[in-house]
Amino acid sequence: MLTIQGLSYAYSDRFLFKNLSFHLNPGEVIKISGANGSGKTTLIKILTGILKNYEGKILLNESDNESLKNLSNEIFYMGHKNALKENLTVQENLQHDFRLLNSDKKELESFLEKLNLKEFLLTKVSELSEGQKRKIILACCLASNSSIYLLDEPFINLDTESQEIIMEAIDSKILNGASIIFTSHDQNIKNSVELNLNDYKSWIS
Repeated sequence: MLTIQGLSYAYSDRFLFKNLSFHLNPGEVIKISGANGSGKTTLIKILTGILKNYEGKILLNESDNESLKNLSNEIFYMGHKNALKENLTVQENLQHDFRLLNSDKKELESFLEKLNLKEFLLTKVSELSEGQKRKIILACCLASNSSIYLLDEPFINLDTESQEIIMEAIDSKILNGASIIFTSHDQNIKNSVELNLNDYKSWIS
């Protein structure tokens, strides 16, 4: 489904990683690991099309794509930051989230309830905890019907119960053929294959 060939990215005349290649098939999970500053978030941003000045190729279904940004029905991107509008309510944020255009509304309501968010729908996001904010984005993610999920530190600020709910829902998506690339310092998704960016360092600027 997704093929990365010879991907390299330089920042301030120094390569974060060089000649990175991997393949992601339906139902597969890749965990991106590495030391702080190794380029984990950068790689996710390249795959979403946020960053463009890279070397190498990104191919989706064997077609050469400059980025995957325009494939909104195929890709769900969850960044390290929650990207919620603090002055709007939870409900208003959900109404304006373009990632929910291809989502299952009943699924969304179900996850909001499971994650104890329904009572906060009319609450401004600025009044919520960081964990609650993360759960809003995760509820959107789990209700989405995307084929590929690009998740940057999806489990930060989550309590153990919420992590278990998220893991179970992610397992279901994988069984149904979804593919996931995620970064995490201390969490794993079942049957994930680890790709350590420290192995793709160039020690020559």
